[in-house]
Amino acid sequence: MCCCLSLPAWGQAITACDWEVGHPSDPDRVGPGISSSEVDTERAMAACRRDLTADPDNPRLQYQLARAIVYHADRTGMSYEEGMLYLAQSAAGGHTQAMFVYGLMLLQESRACEAAPWMRRAAEAGLKSARMAYVDNVVGGRWAECGMVFDVDAMADFLDAAGDQVSGYYENMLLGALRRELAVLEDAMP
Repeated sequence: MCCCLSLPAWGQAITACDWEVGHPSDPDRVGPGISSSEVDTERAMAACRRDLTADPDNPRLQYQLARAIVYHADRTGMSYEEGMLYLAQSAAGGHTQAMFVYGLMLLQESRACEAAPWMRRAAEAGLKSARMAYVDNVVGGRWAECGMVFDVDAMADFLDAAGDQVSGYYENMLLGALRRELAVLEDAMP
């Protein structure tokens, strides 16, 4: 079942999948978004599978199905491998939130070197959380064993751009801490 409502800002029809499991922080969402705790995973998976039947190459719908599958797996103690497949497809399709979440999931699976390029792409696409997380992972040394060269100027640019996106005391405090840690890293470089 697909709704016919579309939002002028995005120009895309809102699907049942969007209503059931769209992420509130997803910059590519077309609906209002729903918090993780409120997602009815079985209903969301069914809606997204139906919507993907009609539009199988849609990265937004792939991401949302992955989100529902991973939440369902987490709640039931089942495998989220299928969710990772949809997440990888969505990330490869250029969905910003999927690139970031795929990077997070790869980190969780101790696949840090695979995570770095996805998080960087999400940061380059303008996602605040990816901008800050990318820098945090670099200064935290999580990618030190990956043989990558990190561009300190690009990371400073990520933080400057994130400065226009953050709000509230804690986000600003984190941004300040990341800037200080990046300066220490830059001073330590040859």
